[in-house]
Amino acid sequence: MELLFESRTNLGAFSGHLNFVQYQPHIHPEPVLRGDSYADGAGVSIYGSVLNDGGRLRMWYHAIPQDWDYQHDMSSIAYAESDDGIHWTKPVLGILQHGPEPNNLTNLGLHSATVFIDPDSPPAQRYRATGCGHKRLFLAHPEITTQGYYTAHSADGLHWELDAPTPRWLSADVITSVWHPGRHCGQTAMKYTPRSMRMMRRSIHTAEYRAGVYGDAVSALYPDEFDDLRAATRGFHSCDYYGMGMLPAGQGTVGFLWNYWHELPYTGTPTCPAALYGTSDITLVYQPEAGGRWFHMPGRPLFVDRTQVPWARNGWINSASNVVEIGDEHRLYFSGSPTSHGYGWTPDWRGTPKWVEWMKRYKRAGISYASWPKWRLFGFEADPEGSLKIDLGAIERPSRLVLNYEVIKPEGCVSAEVQCADEGAGHTLADSIALTTDAVAAPLTWTDGDRIAPTTKASVTLHVVNARVYAYALCPAQ
Repeated sequence: MELLFESRTNLGAFSGHLNFVQYQPHIHPEPVLRGDSYADGAGVSIYGSVLNDGGRLRMWYHAIPQDWDYQHDMSSIAYAESDDGIHWTKPVLGILQHGPEPNNLTNLGLHSATVFIDPDSPPAQRYRATGCGHKRLFLAHPEITTQGYYTAHSADGLHWELDAPTPRWLSADVITSVWHPGRHCGQTAMKYTPRSMRMMRRSIHTAEYRAGVYGDAVSALYPDEFDDLRAATRGFHSCDYYGMGMLPAGQGTVGFLWNYWHELPYTGTPTCPAALYGTSDITLVYQPEAGGRWFHMPGRPLFVDRTQVPWARNGWINSASNVVEIGDEHRLYFSGSPTSHGYGWTPDWRGTPKWVEWMKRYKRAGISYASWPKWRLFGFEADPEGSLKIDLGAIERPSRLVLNYEVIKPEGCVSAEVQCADEGAGHTLADSIALTTDAVAAPLTWTDGDRIAPTTKASVTLHVVNARVYAYALCPAQ
């Protein structure tokens, strides 16, 4: 569906009392996946993806083995699957041997490895992955040469081959990728650490994947003065962006931005001159159209607040690369750790032995999820009433317009009128049959039907009373 971003250029004619609002998700209170084997006994992290692949939920996650040295970034990518997204199994794969028992490890061997499906690829390359590689990784892919972001392909999502022995992009260390159906391309978000606002700051660059080719990275989101102000009000020093999950939405994209709140001392080394200590939360950003500017939600409210995650309240959270659809619900899987970034490390990025031993005993990272009715992230709330106009452009065949909305007070409703360039093709407000029950895809109807006839130009004006409207879709009429 097309989300009703406030900055959409096809929105206009606002009237009455309309507020742009952000939906707050439900946070599943307990982890749905924890480490319970030699392969992931030191922890699990959703530096990875969860895909609905033909009705089966498939998860690729970082498994932190029991023999991890707590010094080097991990690159052991494990696999799990589920029918409901809550109860997960870890099938024995027999692909990568590590430790005394069979495991669920793949051979992807990249840090922050995420997976998407390319529907246009030949079967041998149906699954695509991106991740960071360098020789210092724990269980690094044996074909890695220099540090950077690598790409890989697979026929089954389990047995992987690098696309090339050299990286596609020269940066590190967090990279996420999704398939964007509306744009019919892959979309990648990756961390760069340029100098920004007098410090080295983690920032987000993006790239597209088309016809088997990954494009060059372009700058997308850089932290600014308001981020530092938000950090100060939370008791931190400054802020930057550690990574970003994504949800394709019509022609737009929603980003789930990992805000990294810095604690002092702000420290680093000549090879990694960025902040070491701090915690994280997730906020929403959005790009209304391909190649367009990225926007923050006004005020930048938290979407996933680590203080609402009991087992990671004082630690760290980060999200999967993508959102998965389960019935009428969207879920963003995230991982949480009870310890903050840099916990127990010296300013030169080395683990202190006594705190390494402490983490081996007490650090229990897990994976859970935030959920919400699908396509319900941003919306316009009428309190009590207001209206807005959506330019639909040309309509080439008979269509229906469906709406994602909810009623927030008694007698709330949404009505609509359609204006068309061609005489007789529209619908009047007087003929509108009001929507009065919450729905994620309710068809707009009038006394003379629900079809919008082909026309060179059409628009719809939504009249909203004590309700919120979130998204719409123009669908071919059956």
